[in-house]
Amino acid sequence: MINYDFSLSWKKKIPDGIEQLFRIMKLTSLLLLAVCLHLSAETRSQTVSLNVKNQPIKNVFQAIEKQTNLTVIFNDRLVNRSAPVSIHVHNMSLTEALETLLKPVSLTYQITENTIVITKRATSPPPETLRAPVPQQQRVISGQVTDNQGEFLQGVTVSIQGTAVATTTDEAGRYQLTLPANSTTLIFSLVGYERVEHALTETENTVNISMIPAISDLDEVVVVAYGTQKKISVTGAIASIQTKEIKQSPAANLAVTLAGRLPGLTALQRSGEPGRDYTALFLRGMGTLNATAPIILVDGVEREMTYIDPNEVESVSILKDASSTALFGVRGANGVILVTTKRGSSGKPAIGLTYEQGLQGFTRSPSVLTAYEWASLRNQAWANDNPNVDPNDPVNQPPYSEYALDRFLYQDYPEAYPNTNWQKLLFNDWVSQQRYNLNITGGGDYVQYFVNVGFLDQGGQWKISPDVTEYDPSGFLKRYNFRSNIDAKLNKSGTLSTFLNAAGYFEQVNSPNADTEEIFRRTYSFFPVVLPGPLSPDGEVLIGPGNYNVSPWALINRSGYRRETRNNITASWGLKQDLDRLTEGLSAKFMASFDTRTVYSLTASKEYQRWIQVIDPNTPNHLGMDSVEYRRMFLELENTPLSIGSGSNFQSFFNFQLSADYQRTFNEKHTVTGMLLAQQEV
Repeated sequence: MINYDFSLSWKKKIPDGIEQLFRIMKLTSLLLLAVCLHLSAETRSQTVSLNVKNQPIKNVFQAIEKQTNLTVIFNDRLVNRSAPVSIHVHNMSLTEALETLLKPVSLTYQITENTIVITKRATSPPPETLRAPVPQQQRVISGQVTDNQGEFLQGVTVSIQGTAVATTTDEAGRYQLTLPANSTTLIFSLVGYERVEHALTETENTVNISMIPAISDLDEVVVVAYGTQKKISVTGAIASIQTKEIKQSPAANLAVTLAGRLPGLTALQRSGEPGRDYTALFLRGMGTLNATAPIILVDGVEREMTYIDPNEVESVSILKDASSTALFGVRGANGVILVTTKRGSSGKPAIGLTYEQGLQGFTRSPSVLTAYEWASLRNQAWANDNPNVDPNDPVNQPPYSEYALDRFLYQDYPEAYPNTNWQKLLFNDWVSQQRYNLNITGGGDYVQYFVNVGFLDQGGQWKISPDVTEYDPSGFLKRYNFRSNIDAKLNKSGTLSTFLNAAGYFEQVNSPNADTEEIFRRTYSFFPVVLPGPLSPDGEVLIGPGNYNVSPWALINRSGYRRETRNNITASWGLKQDLDRLTEGLSAKFMASFDTRTVYSLTASKEYQRWIQVIDPNTPNHLGMDSVEYRRMFLELENTPLSIGSGSNFQSFFNFQLSADYQRTFNEKHTVTGMLLAQQEV
């Protein structure tokens, strides 16, 4: 109840008008109070119907606002934490519905005038039985950290994974650490050493760790000419990559995998045809006018690198400047590429099996116009060349009439008005490439070995007609690789050692009996309106007039095929003797190499009849359309069987090397190296 009291300080009689005004004000206040009490009771007595499943609680608030015309006020931080809610009520009072909705998510409400205020529900303290248990006594762990030589390491950071708890070792390499609950892993780190992670056991209280020095880039050993050298001591321009980077590219040609991976090296691939993807390599451009290719050494012997399996390669280095290539004289003017293959290591045999699957296609292909588009553009070109021609002139008319344009557009008579996409007809968009590789490496104290075998199957881009069954004109490459590198010590001290490297490949390269450039040139010169297809209704090869007198389809499917069988065997044997008895760091080495290559070529060629299509628009056929007939051209050419021709080429090379090498470090600071080399190639 609200009381209103008006006191007057003077004792004069209140005028009747003012007294009447006071009475009106009192009555108005009573009426307003009654209305507010009625509205409050009416608000709480409202009913709502809700049918929500796994929805945000905000959506439920919106439904309540629509049904009650009340505004729901809430804090986003409270509502966003709540999980999706579900509520199913029908004609339930507003207060009961709010309690049913908010209680499971620890929220409550308060209705004030036309608003519903959502607040957090007060929580009572947990019962005595539900209080968190007292934490168990923390464990203390200690130990000592040394390097691989047994020397104590000071300043090693010892931390617990996932926490901020850490300490460092003292001058004796000792540490002590209190473990928080649920500690699982200790981490040991120090600049210049490999990081160590140690998994803790429940009963472990002492952990002693030995850390291994980290090999920096400056300590990395790189191949230089006929030897090796630490990267920190190299003054020439040298770059190298390892097997991990080389194997990232699935290319069939090892030279292609180097493109973009070595600074200063340019790889120019003029063709991607299987088995004929020769790649020209340039180091810092061309250094000479004639022979512009760099020298390529594979394990110290001048050889090709195109056919080497990337799984056999340990590293590839390039020597780019004069100081790096000085040992090669003027022959090194265009740079040197050094390929080092993998070798065995002591330990249990390790077997690796890999399979690679890739897709290859053209880097880019020109877009092709339809026959209607081509004919329309041809008419526009004619109109540009003849701007003042009378449209009613019976002689000077566009190359294609409106009737012909309609036939090209609707393709209702493709035999006379074709729309042939020669590019789609003759080329595959994508072809597969598979590579299989198996290698074994291992050895003992005296003998180490690395053996690798591989198979590469690369498809070609030409589409072969299923009608060609008597021979295979498709393009493909099938290559078998092998390599065996064996190192052996010939005495207990290891001062006398020997090695034997044997490698080779056997491959078959197949293609149509036509030049690839001519196939492309003929294909892209055939417009879509020239011929309805490659064959006549009787299965004979169709040609067009003038420059269209050679069919690109026939170059692929009716001209025969070419096949080359190539094999290459390389072998190197060497003997190395340490001459520390004469002076420390001196050694002598002898190596003899033999390479042989055989190429057997087979060419199977054939001829075929050539026919042309003749369209007579003045003579309708039985359908009332332009008549079409086929006539044979070049009567001296017949469909002949295959004519076989073959040839072979054999090459062999010998290489002998005798060298004396000196490499010695004084006071662990100064290193002196030198080499004398005599080489003979036959």
